[in-house]
Amino acid sequence: MDTRYDQLSPIPPLTAVTKNIIIGCIVMYFIDFVLTHLGFQFYDFYLKEILGLVPALVKEKGWVWQFVTYIFMHGHPLHLLLNMLILWYFGSEIEMKLGRKQFLFYFLLCGIGAGVFNYAVNMIFSDVTRLSHPIIGASGAIFGILAAYGIFFGERYFLVFFVFPMKAKYFVLIMALVELITGVESSASDNVAHFAHIGGMFVGAIYIYIRYLRPRGPKSGQSKRDQDREKLKRQFTLIVNEKNQKEEKGPYWN
Repeated sequence: MDTRYDQLSPIPPLTAVTKNIIIGCIVMYFIDFVLTHLGFQFYDFYLKEILGLVPALVKEKGWVWQFVTYIFMHGHPLHLLLNMLILWYFGSEIEMKLGRKQFLFYFLLCGIGAGVFNYAVNMIFSDVTRLSHPIIGASGAIFGILAAYGIFFGERYFLVFFVFPMKAKYFVLIMALVELITGVESSASDNVAHFAHIGGMFVGAIYIYIRYLRPRGPKSGQSKRDQDREKLKRQFTLIVNEKNQKEEKGPYWN
């Protein structure tokens, strides 16, 4: 049975990669805040339009870097605060589970996947006027982390709004359903990229299943003993990553 931080303290640890992502988001927020209020532009574009995900600019100018950089941009202090708190609360334990490199890869994969999914939805279904609005925020990647949490720790209970006890897997499913309904029924005045959230969860869940949970078929000429050994090796890798991490001290809103 794995050791849980909430068995020892109600405050989650702040692991290395999670901490650096939070620092990066905060730094980018203040850089954008200062430059925007100074009226500074790069070739007639504000920084949020260059680094945020603007579907029209991706399509017309090929600014594909926006699928990465939009993750680290935020439009309001409360937007930033909520995203970073959720990232800290859930991301640190997923980082301990996967290890530093795998967690960083997973975070970026979910963020990029969320951006691509939302871009495709905008291109197919959205009003043309919405394509010039930047999509910003780490929420797509964070929803991917929620999906991983629901898969790995689905039987755990935690207090929703500090009041209602609920298993993690049910909370994640409810969040996905809410985002799907609000995304389908959203109006032009809705400034939340609901389909980025859905995309992040979908990409994350698929990756976790393929990388960690999918049954591996026997290789040609491989004995049952070797198959069992490989299975134990994958499980051991997750446990070691988690143990090592625990020992270290170490726009459209999305």
